[in-house]
Amino acid sequence: MENVIVSELCEKISEKRMVRDDMGIEYAIKAFASHTHTHVLFVVNKDGVLTGVVKLKQLLEWVKVKLNIVSEKHIVTRSDAFEVLRLSQSCTIKEITSEIISVKQGDTIAHAVNLMAEKEMVEIPVVDDAGKLVGELRISDLLSKLMVDIETAESDNTCTTN
Repeated sequence: MENVIVSELCEKISEKRMVRDDMGIEYAIKAFASHTHTHVLFVVNKDGVLTGVVKLKQLLEWVKVKLNIVSEKHIVTRSDAFEVLRLSQSCTIKEITSEIISVKQGDTIAHAVNLMAEKEMVEIPVVDDAGKLVGELRISDLLSKLMVDIETAESDNTCTTN
């Protein structure tokens, strides 16, 4: 795997996991709600250039702050829910976007793995030279490739005796 580059393993990102940075936060809420296994949304500008990510945890923190939830005893009311909805329509995704951590298509897998380990990421956005989002690299894809390589190496080293 030492000569493998990111573009060989990256997967295309579903449009449903991409949001524009000028959209209201309500779009992020809807995206997370409709894709229950998603915990990261990729944020792009109008030109498709990656500007960051929104993690589900960040969105929940935003809701907590907006509702002024300071203890577990806080009771969330129906009016609280309406207030979050109102705020989510007036605040943009850009306001809750975290820093850009990405790899380029031509980067080595070793670089991607080191970065993912350092930043504790299970997926990382892949961009082209212009910064446009082209896909994602998931740790599960890396592990699958590693397993194939190990199995291939083992079968190449197997000795047969007559």
